[in-house]
Amino acid sequence: MKSKLLLSISIILLLIESSRAQLKNDTSKRVAVSLDSFVFRLMVDYVSADTFALHIAEIEKNTISHLGEEHRLVIPILANPGVYEQDNSSYDKFLPSVYHKEATRGSPFLIPIYVPGLVISKSYGIINKKEYLYNYDKVTGNLLLKKEKESPIAVDRELVNSFCLKLDKGGYIFMRVPLINSNEFFQVINKGSKFSCYKLFKNIFINANQKTNGYITDGKDYDEYQDIETYYMVDERKEEWAIFELNKKSIKKTFGSQNHAVNKYFKDHRYDVVTESFLANLVEELNK
Repeated sequence: MKSKLLLSISIILLLIESSRAQLKNDTSKRVAVSLDSFVFRLMVDYVSADTFALHIAEIEKNTISHLGEEHRLVIPILANPGVYEQDNSSYDKFLPSVYHKEATRGSPFLIPIYVPGLVISKSYGIINKKEYLYNYDKVTGNLLLKKEKESPIAVDRELVNSFCLKLDKGGYIFMRVPLINSNEFFQVINKGSKFSCYKLFKNIFINANQKTNGYITDGKDYDEYQDIETYYMVDERKEEWAIFELNKKSIKKTFGSQNHAVNKYFKDHRYDVVTESFLANLVEELNK
């Protein structure tokens, strides 16, 4: 009898401790959600404020240096009888020649210049210094920091919770989304209590690969930074996410549980082009 009583007491204490842990976990989660909502609104206000006159469109697009136009000496290599392989085209397949290589297309950087920004640390501290300028490296996924005339550095991503980059009109907001991948920074398209949408940037470098046999030229005569953009929808209440494409068919399929509202929105905006702004406004409507 005594052993049964002790067992019952142990079970009760275990249930109480489990309930406390669950309550603590739920409380911590609610606090984190509240803080994320607060910093998101803070960053929205920051990028929306008309306080900077950057005039990015007027600035030379190659402000951030990377591989551009080059001229190289090309020596044809005899790979197979009668076939000459070269890095790029030549006027004469038998003699070394100088060829024109086009400027690199695309960029590993999100913005052509470094811009003002706001950074939120892992402990939700706010870093807002006028002498700090930022950019985002799409290849590595790192936040880049530049101070005055010093060389830029990559910020330790483990210390950053979220950040925003201010343009002359609007800007970019990046946040971690643990539900999808806690190691990446996602651009926020729109964030709400019911639904949120994000975009993940990736970027790869592709070398020029033009070849010729002296008669036929094939391939590209330029290096290229190629963007890979992936869109995500998060159902905040169900804690589920899905990947979709930025087109009418994919959006309708992804928001299937909200078909009536989505169909109505598309009907009301039937002549609008499906862009990120269109998507942001749709999510805003679904969060009402």
